[in-house]
Amino acid sequence: MITQERLKSLKELEKKLGVHLQNIDLLNQALTHSSYAKSSNKENVPDNERLEFLGDAVLELIITKYLFRKYPHFNEGELSKLRSKIVSKENLSHQARRIGIGEYLLVGKDQEEIKSQDAPLADACEAVIGAIYLDKGLEVTDEFIFNLLADEKEKLKKMWDFKSLLQEYSQSVHKVIPKYKVVQEIGPDHKKKFRVKVKIGKIVLGEGWGISKKKAEKMAAQNAWKKIKLKGKKNEVPDC
Repeated sequence: MITQERLKSLKELEKKLGVHLQNIDLLNQALTHSSYAKSSNKENVPDNERLEFLGDAVLELIITKYLFRKYPHFNEGELSKLRSKIVSKENLSHQARRIGIGEYLLVGKDQEEIKSQDAPLADACEAVIGAIYLDKGLEVTDEFIFNLLADEKEKLKKMWDFKSLLQEYSQSVHKVIPKYKVVQEIGPDHKKKFRVKVKIGKIVLGEGWGISKKKAEKMAAQNAWKKIKLKGKKNEVPDC
């Protein structure tokens, strides 16, 4: 039985989550650590471990689907690397702290330190995802996860850029650094566009347009990377 004080706290958390659950007991269970369940005087107090198990699977499914569609030229290893960064305990505990989930986590007597530890916070975050999935379905859970991880998507864009991928490939395979060259400029000074070509060795692998040299280089690198991935599938990676 949820007390009025606990219910008020859960309603407060719902506002932070941006999701209203029909079955508030699910959210309460998601925030019940096993130490609390074991130390409680009440019988059969459910902890969050089963919801954590479910939430982990739902999170992986949603992130996998997103990455599969977002990066069509990435292979299984590259997709797995990206996914592991998003669903890591480190990242989930960071998101849990940002929301303040630890404040609402029920823990055993004299075990308050659990509320600030990475693993319990990440587990609680996954359990909350599991609770939302059971109560609201996949579509709402999908939206919740991407609101939760919005800042992480921006980090991914910066971390996993095509210039970095191209340079890593070029250095490891051909022992050279990609060279970028502006080959065309059009438009007035205040509204100029640039065309850039990127070469690995003597081979031009890609070109791109942009409103700045930097953006044109990124587009050239992206087109070059697509070409490398496509040729790699046919065992025709260019000898540079």
